[in-house]
Amino acid sequence: MYFSDPTGRVDVSDEIHDVTILYADIKGFTDYSAAREPKDVVAMLSALFTKFDKVCVQYSLYKVYTIGDCYVALSFYDKSRRNKQQEAKNMVNMALAMLQIIREVRQEIKFDGLDMRIGLHTGTIIGGIVGTDIIRYDVWGRDAIIANKMESEGKQGYINVSESTKNLLEVSFPGEYRFVENQVVNLEKFQIQVPCYFLYANY
Repeated sequence: MYFSDPTGRVDVSDEIHDVTILYADIKGFTDYSAAREPKDVVAMLSALFTKFDKVCVQYSLYKVYTIGDCYVALSFYDKSRRNKQQEAKNMVNMALAMLQIIREVRQEIKFDGLDMRIGLHTGTIIGGIVGTDIIRYDVWGRDAIIANKMESEGKQGYINVSESTKNLLEVSFPGEYRFVENQVVNLEKFQIQVPCYFLYANY
């Protein structure tokens, strides 16, 4: 998504349904950065995120931002042309590619502690442009928080998905994925419990 306004004023707000949200966090990054020169740390992170960005473009996904060593993406790019089932599958492909990329980089830099924890959730987001001179498209809402919790309650080297994402994939692509129960995540703020599962691709 690209937004511009020749007057300098930006006012963009969205409520988008059936979006699959990805949160991915690099594990072991603090230990790696403490043991390397700053230029090596920046070079590794830049190379890693560049590879992630290429996969993001390949699957027509939208990178929202990176925060430190955390990568956040949405399952669509063009709001006028959407297919929530294919979007969810594309996001799974992105997550699988990220795990493969981190394994390759881990071997290249010879640091076994480097890994990723990835969480996916499908729901409704509020999105919008914030800022004036320095602007950014950001996302908010309960489902964005759930997606974040899928990452934090996951496991290194695995893709942790919510029940809504699991159900969408199982109905839309029967037999393509296998799910192993992880746990039930309690979100006290919203007084809800969200079952989550580790996803494995059968292809």
